[in-house]
Amino acid sequence: MKKYLIVIGAIFIVFLMVSNATAVQQINSEPIKNVIDKKQQITLLEEKLEFYIEKLDLFTSDVQPKGLIDIILAIIQAIVDFLTNIIYKIIDFINQLQNLLSVLINAIKALINKIIEFIEWLQDLFNPESNTVIK
Repeated sequence: MKKYLIVIGAIFIVFLMVSNATAVQQINSEPIKNVIDKKQQITLLEEKLEFYIEKLDLFTSDVQPKGLIDIILAIIQAIVDFLTNIIYKIIDFINQLQNLLSVLINAIKALINKIIEFIEWLQDLFNPESNTVIK
């Protein structure tokens, strides 16, 4: 019995070492590239925004308000633009969260399948009628 426990312990340690060595796959590391691309796009958009703000400052410095109604309409327009911007950001966040959850669920399914395969392999290993060979 002691020999079987030593063999099982050795096999378990080998599997732990192999799983640590091969823990990160190429498929799982690709979203990092997307994050880097998104950050680069954000910095480019911020630079463009600063450029356009500078140009708008040149145009709006000569404009004087025409009246109270124009100021109220401008404030309402700014509020509507702000709210639509927030709504678009919330929708984008929900889409990214949905993608993250689907990737996480797929990873958990793959992990469960591998655990089930390992358990079946162990059962076949101790079953005298099975023809399982250590690969």
